[in-house]
Amino acid sequence: MKPTPVKAAPIRAAAVRAAVAFGRFWWEFLVGDTPELFVAVLVLVGVAFALRSHRVVAVIVLPVLAVVFLSASVYRGRVRRSRRRGRLENP
Repeated sequence: MKPTPVKAAPIRAAAVRAAVAFGRFWWEFLVGDTPELFVAVLVLVGVAFALRSHRVVAVIVLPVLAVVFLSASVYRGRVRRSRRRGRLENP
């Protein structure tokens, strides 16, 4: 008796669904509602890497960049919130 061969299509489809679900999870986890913070973290890590041999400059630049990015994110959140309020109050 020969063993029946396993069809590759269902296994491949399951693997693709799993990969898509994994990617969506990480996208939602890392980016979520504030993609600007994700970009800010990438920029900060890149600048830190670029300034790895200039520690004095890095000590000044990195905190300033972090404050700028955080302020921009807070401003964006306040603008979004006020727009939502405007839509809710003026139907």
